[in-house]
Amino acid sequence: MQLFKEMKKLIVLSLILGCLYSCSQEKGKKFAEDADVQSTDTIINGLVIKNYKEKGLYKTFKDADNKYGIADVTGNVIVDATNDGLEKRSDFYYMSHNANKPDALVWLDVQNKKLIVLPDYIDHHLNIKENIDIVVDKNQKMGVIADGKKVLIPFQYESIEKIGNKYFAKQSGKSSIDVFDQNLKKDILPFSLKDAVLLSDKANLITATNDKDKVGIISSDLKLLAPFEYSSIVPYTYDNHYFIVSRRGADDKPLFGIMDNQFKIVIPMTYTFIDESDNEEKKLEVTKDNVSKTVDFMDFISKK
Repeated sequence: MQLFKEMKKLIVLSLILGCLYSCSQEKGKKFAEDADVQSTDTIINGLVIKNYKEKGLYKTFKDADNKYGIADVTGNVIVDATNDGLEKRSDFYYMSHNANKPDALVWLDVQNKKLIVLPDYIDHHLNIKENIDIVVDKNQKMGVIADGKKVLIPFQYESIEKIGNKYFAKQSGKSSIDVFDQNLKKDILPFSLKDAVLLSDKANLITATNDKDKVGIISSDLKLLAPFEYSSIVPYTYDNHYFIVSRRGADDKPLFGIMDNQFKIVIPMTYTFIDESDNEEKKLEVTKDNVSKTVDFMDFISKK
């Protein structure tokens, strides 16, 4: 008799579990059919977790009513689904979209499980570390804030970009670059910079323009690799070991040559024009002594 009771309990439990599994499958099927589940999404706890495979602590999700909230990677709800749309900018910053309301940059307050609207800011630009971020204010200027509110670097820059372990910040309305280290301490530069552009992300090389409008190459740790004596330095598209460089001659007319990645001039700067061909890959258009021709890049380099 006792054995019969135990078997009956097992059968009932199996039926309940089977029903729950079937309901879960049906719910998942409903989402798959009705909720626009993408290949980058997954369904956890009956929620469509968006871009599940992307790195991060938190994800946006969509419920059966097509409302958006925020969950952790295991599907635990952090913020209830009350938004018509949420776009993730970082773990703590999102753009919210709601009917009859302007789009807003919001900050995720995990402790209190809510989104806080940041009316002074219009977009998130870059995460620095933990909850320290570069954001854009209403005047289209960039600065750095912590925890969605505390200003660490004032909003006076038109761009702030990370190169290597430094942050290069270009001041708005000024020809001036400030450089900050990983702790956001301003570096004292050995030269004045008007502009800085990443030249090669593999080696963290930067084409830098000084206060005399001369171009050189520096490393991300601010070492001068090629002197400030050029008018332009442009990487050759098909071989990152070379750069097309130019500078003004005695008559103030541009002269062109080729520099290698050891910052040595391998083609003398005696050409009045060198550029990549618009019509043929791995070809150059070169002019010297009023004679123009199309040459193969490697042949040109080997005959230096």
